[in-house]
Amino acid sequence: MKRAVTLCAVAVALYLTVYIVYRARHVQVWAGDGKAYVILGSRLTWYGYRPLSYVDARVTGMRFHLGPRRDTPQAVLDRAIAAAGGAGRLDALRAFMWNGRADAAIGERTLHLTGSWRLQLPDSVIVTTTLEGQPPASARSLIIAGKRGWSKVNGAVTPLAPELLAHERDQFYLYHLMRLVPAQGKGFRLSRLEDDSLGHPRLRVSRTGRPDVDLSFDAAGNLAGLADSVTDPLSHARVRQEVTLSGQLQVAGVRWPRRITITWNGKPYFDLEIIDVRSLAQLVDPALRGPVPAPRRSVKRAPSSRIRKH
Repeated sequence: MKRAVTLCAVAVALYLTVYIVYRARHVQVWAGDGKAYVILGSRLTWYGYRPLSYVDARVTGMRFHLGPRRDTPQAVLDRAIAAAGGAGRLDALRAFMWNGRADAAIGERTLHLTGSWRLQLPDSVIVTTTLEGQPPASARSLIIAGKRGWSKVNGAVTPLAPELLAHERDQFYLYHLMRLVPAQGKGFRLSRLEDDSLGHPRLRVSRTGRPDVDLSFDAAGNLAGLADSVTDPLSHARVRQEVTLSGQLQVAGVRWPRRITITWNGKPYFDLEIIDVRSLAQLVDPALRGPVPAPRRSVKRAPSSRIRKH
């Protein structure tokens, strides 16, 4: 009898010890409410520790959760905003520009470009690029002003085809979302997606009139990539577009990626290296007004041969 009591006492002591160690190693503060939870990794541990966890909760107020506690979409976004420099600085960065080098895949060719990108997002953009080895006079400008767009080469201004304009507006919308704070605005909807293979969170940003965009984050909470589906303006085929962000630059206290790599269906599409970046008070350029209409020619009418009556 005494031996049985001793064995029971040892078993209870071992059970308590294992519980205390497990509890200490599995406490997690959930960003959704700022409170601590003991994360129980399986139903076996949930039911196995249930007697002690019940008493623990009543005595200490500790909370328990079966499986990892997922942050809310807003908590994930808030963490990324803080990592990028804070909401105030990101919101103030309305207009900015950078100089950079890019490789662009056009059909079977890869174009090597240098140029400047001036942006007041989401829909005011002037990008001027020159092909590698070509003189500055050969530069091509892409101009987006709201729902209108043009290209300019050698002084000649040509309206963008509707499908190309729609595509470019959606592409620059991605840069808009890279500032993160717009996703907090009115009309935007956030939803939590399944974590990636490394357990890092992903969000989907939705807005009427814009494509759904998936945001992915690294272990530190930084925005690491974007993904959506787009229509190739040349082939009109739908493709899966993935954007990878790497490196870091500072602009007005905001952390901005040094490199932006875009693939279509897993194949290289656009690879941009930003050399330097700076903020602008606003993007002001006469080119945003659009082509200057040609002056009307006055047509002289021949004098009437009819006799006017007074």
